[in-house]
Amino acid sequence: MASTESLNNTEKDILEAAKKVFVEKGYSGARMQAIADEANINKAMLHYYFRSKDALFDRIVDGAVEIMAREFTPVLSSEGSVMEKVEMLIDGYTKTIIENPYIPIFVLNELSQNADKYQARLKSKMEKTQFFSGFLFQIAEEQQKGILKPVGVDQFIITVMSLLVFPFVARPVFENMLGLEKGQYFEMMENRKALIKEIIHSSLVEKKNI
Repeated sequence: MASTESLNNTEKDILEAAKKVFVEKGYSGARMQAIADEANINKAMLHYYFRSKDALFDRIVDGAVEIMAREFTPVLSSEGSVMEKVEMLIDGYTKTIIENPYIPIFVLNELSQNADKYQARLKSKMEKTQFFSGFLFQIAEEQQKGILKPVGVDQFIITVMSLLVFPFVARPVFENMLGLEKGQYFEMMENRKALIKEIIHSSLVEKKNI
């Protein structure tokens, strides 16, 4: 009988193989046989661990949600101004996605197919959901106090998230367009953090507070 350690290692190998195949082929194009081949196991062994592609995909999404919640929760629950939290989120999100480049495709698929389910998963992992609502209230409060420009909470969130998230979501397009390897692109994203912070400060913070 296989040892617990051997079973755990096989499962890890399957998950890593699945991440690679899903990223390369997308959810619709990924096949269980391709995942089995990538993991160097037969298809019957793959089905022993995961009965379907959906079950495997869900497992990876759960892991991605846990990673993101682990990054967001301490920041949103910390003391500090909105911009201090935003800067920590920029640093943390960039680091997390560079270390886990598969996350954007899984999140996008879930948001397009199962938005309510994904949001419920994220909230459940964040332990105290008032952290995010509290952050939104803090943005509104600082806008009212004249610390942030009165653009509205929704515009603030969309502006920050689009600057931060879109370059990772569209990475394959930009890599091809700019002729960059993955390592070069991630280096550019690391250097881009300072630019994002500068853009957000100049566009969302009242000049007297910059």
